[in-house]
Amino acid sequence: MSILKSKSIHGRIASRSPVSTVLNFQPSEDGSIGACDTFNYAFKTNKFWYKIITPLVNFVASRGWRIDISGKENLPKSGNYILMPNHVSHFDSFLVATRFKSAPIAIADEKLFKNKYFRVITKMLNAFPVRKGTKSLNIVEYAVSRVNAGDSMLWFPEGQRHKNPEINRCNPGKSGSGMFAHAINAPIVPVLITGAEFAMPVGKKLSMGRGPRSIKIGIKYGKPVYLDDLRAMPPGRDTSRKVVDRIIDAIEELRPEGPYEVQKTRHWQTKDNYNKKRRK
Repeated sequence: MSILKSKSIHGRIASRSPVSTVLNFQPSEDGSIGACDTFNYAFKTNKFWYKIITPLVNFVASRGWRIDISGKENLPKSGNYILMPNHVSHFDSFLVATRFKSAPIAIADEKLFKNKYFRVITKMLNAFPVRKGTKSLNIVEYAVSRVNAGDSMLWFPEGQRHKNPEINRCNPGKSGSGMFAHAINAPIVPVLITGAEFAMPVGKKLSMGRGPRSIKIGIKYGKPVYLDDLRAMPPGRDTSRKVVDRIIDAIEELRPEGPYEVQKTRHWQTKDNYNKKRRK
């Protein structure tokens, strides 16, 4: 099936609009100058550092947590593409952004850029800031221009982390995610992340649980979501909602069956098994 190209978002976004150096965001709540106000959005995708840092991140992750990856055959063999995972932890970005075949760009909360160490890592992983709660379409326009110019990208359709993962379902997708998906001309691959909420719950620091590899984290790639019929529809709120709902449904199809408490036990080694491994 072909990927149809949409020319605009609400009639405003050209498929190959120029990339701006600075985007115009709504002022922050406290009126302070943030990363979004000073970031150079015309940055070039850093392929060199991505190739160096991703094997290191993946190596450390595999030693600290049991990473179970499935569905890699569903990733496009060539060309750029978008990975759209559910979002349960800040750890999600590092787990998924380092799994692309070529250097992608990624979106990240502006607040994370306050940490100088995070800023260095994000520069290597080609992340750019977005101001939480902004109603501006600038960030969507920018992302569309980058993807339609050839970049691959990591994008969380829920917009923010799920604070109650025990609900066992994604939060409703954001309309901006639907606008973005409707306007791009690249395949969209749904991804289900499970277990990362135990490694780094909302509001808490990264943890290895009871010890190295005591937490199992699953990353499952689904088949690309094709939006040909929806891209043939005129841009608008209703279209954006249908687009993002289809993507969220595709992520949910990857979710294992059973109540959350049953799934939770699959992500933790029992205390006895963990102690046995430590004694060996």
